[in-house]
Amino acid sequence: MDPASAVRQLPSGAMRQAGGERAPAQRAALQLVLAIITIASTAVLFRLSELPPSATAFYRTILALPILVLWLGLERRRQARATAGEIFAWRRDGLVLAVGGLVFAVNIACYAWAIHFTAIANASLLSNVSPIFVTLGSYLLFGERVGRRFLAALGAAIVGAVILTADKLSLAGNHLLGDVLGVLSAAFFAAYLVIVGRLRQRLSSGVIMLWTGVFTALALGAMSFGAGERLVPATAWGWAVLFALAFVTYALGQGLLTSALAGVSATFSSLALLSLPVNAALLGWLLLGEPLTLNQVVGGAIVLASIFMARRARG
Repeated sequence: MDPASAVRQLPSGAMRQAGGERAPAQRAALQLVLAIITIASTAVLFRLSELPPSATAFYRTILALPILVLWLGLERRRQARATAGEIFAWRRDGLVLAVGGLVFAVNIACYAWAIHFTAIANASLLSNVSPIFVTLGSYLLFGERVGRRFLAALGAAIVGAVILTADKLSLAGNHLLGDVLGVLSAAFFAAYLVIVGRLRQRLSSGVIMLWTGVFTALALGAMSFGAGERLVPATAWGWAVLFALAFVTYALGQGLLTSALAGVSATFSSLALLSLPVNAALLGWLLLGEPLTLNQVVGGAIVLASIFMARRARG
């Protein structure tokens, strides 16, 4: 019997069930792609900010909170009839949400300072090696295993990212602090992805984004105030950059990433985020007229092919 005949002879209920299972996965994959596109501008906007790194990161979070409150309200209206009361399930997960927010705050602060202490290429590469930490953490903490094909794809993606950024990487000794902060950023972001991935199994994306955002803002505000940083931009342009960071890269970008984690694993999501340097190079070419180098083309192709291979390996 040929495959087409076999599919035609499937019960209609089985075909609907198969289609229903694919739809959430396809939606999550689309959300992940859109998240990567919107988050790609984070490094540039951090560099354009008139405020110090921790203060910029603080505004990136706190200015997004009104949008997250609205998001949660819309979720509550949509879910009220079918899942009354579930929207407040965060109460039993309050400690985990707080830890997630604090971990994300440290990740953002490390990344923001890394951009100032090292080259953007270094910061972009090192802060995106989180797949290594996610894979290791998921295995050690939850016993999650990945196949050899996925590990091969992960290794190839990291090699591709190194090639992609090789033209602009700096190995100068005075960049060591920034490079270390980039690696720390990757480690804390990996912890954040693992925590959010677990929370998405029982909480909505709106609940997670709002409450982790509250704790992230509190932690970043304390860091900024403790460091004595300036907290008010000097121009309207400075405020515009902060609002762009809050609305585009945090509320929209991180929100889409959080939503996607209901349908794709934290391990695969972290690997897919290795395409951020690819997106940054393409944006520079399309919007700023920056020519693409051979390393960027080859490295970007390797990264994208590796992500496709990893997706196939994960089924």
